[in-house]
Amino acid sequence: MKKNQLYLLLLLLIVSTTFSQNEINGNIENKNEKGRLKYWDLLYREGRSYGYITSIDSITVQEGKYALQIREDSKADDKSFGACALTILSRFEGKNITLKGYVKTENVKNGWAGLWVRINKGKEMLEFNNMQENPILGTNDWKEYSITLPFHPEENKILVGGLLVGEGKAWFDNFRVFIDGVPIEKVNQVK
Repeated sequence: MKKNQLYLLLLLLIVSTTFSQNEINGNIENKNEKGRLKYWDLLYREGRSYGYITSIDSITVQEGKYALQIREDSKADDKSFGACALTILSRFEGKNITLKGYVKTENVKNGWAGLWVRINKGKEMLEFNNMQENPILGTNDWKEYSITLPFHPEENKILVGGLLVGEGKAWFDNFRVFIDGVPIEKVNQVK
């Protein structure tokens, strides 16, 4: 009897650990009891200016039930950028970090759409890329994009997401984070 209980306990631990590790890898399929995506910040803003509406889309998706949509707010006077963000606070060993994700755009102009990655150590930004040098413009069907940056094992915060600067709409789906080519949910965490 005790042996069966031990096996059941181990199975539950494995399932719960796998579930929580998968959630840190850009999963946008899980909602909380209020209907909001777990772990994602959809109201990312700079200063007091929103200028963009970020929402969950269940119609235009690349994979699964949901995608994230960012569109300009035509009623807003001050528009800087709109973004969605996932923050990963665990520490990992590695030399490179890669974010992969699918992006679809509609009439993006006077700016760009793209993925973004930022690595912080405390409040200090160590690495950053928002695809400004390789922008997504115009109207495009779903396509996979990626960003690779040097990784700093001493970091304590990884931020990833999608953004829209300028006019139009952008959808983001199927985010995946890799450290040295290994999915982040399979990389050992540093204690």
